[in-house]
Amino acid sequence: MKVKIAFLLSLFMCIAISISAQKTPLNEGTYLGVSVQAYPAGIIPTVNLETYLNEKSSLLFRLGGNFTDRQDFSDENLTEEGEGFGGSIGFRKHFPLKTGKIVAGLITDLWSLEIDWTDDIGPNGSILSGTTDILVLQPYLEGGYFLPIKNSSSQIGLTLGFGREINIVTDGDEVAQGFIASIALQFMFGL
Repeated sequence: MKVKIAFLLSLFMCIAISISAQKTPLNEGTYLGVSVQAYPAGIIPTVNLETYLNEKSSLLFRLGGNFTDRQDFSDENLTEEGEGFGGSIGFRKHFPLKTGKIVAGLITDLWSLEIDWTDDIGPNGSILSGTTDILVLQPYLEGGYFLPIKNSSSQIGLTLGFGREINIVTDGDEVAQGFIASIALQFMFGL
């Protein structure tokens, strides 16, 4: 399953790069960058490609890893932790404000994760453990602010997100899913 997902994500990035090469007169360009997104149960570092459709809207593509330690957040198990890889596609609207811009968007992530879990199964205190492979769909809304970096084609931004984790494929015992909030620091430079 992981080989298929890796192939699909590679194909996804090739499509993103070809879309970014099609410039229109209103296009503000294409940006390549990195981001670190943090949420209560983990961290997601990504490589990003953002390409403008016109001066006020853009498509965002991300590839990265998802590292989670759900501590005691899960209703399913005592502990859950793991990692995996995946990507995102998103649509952003841009609103100029002073020297920077406000962004508002809809992002959809797809993550292939391997979660190691432990669970208390009885009154004698015995612990059950295992591993579950999941494919997680994670749609969320984001909003934030980006500032240009002087004398460069770079920008830095901070965004907040709110959405939902949905386990669409589960191989093993159930693991947590639900609402999610996040904050992301992003650095982008113009190509």
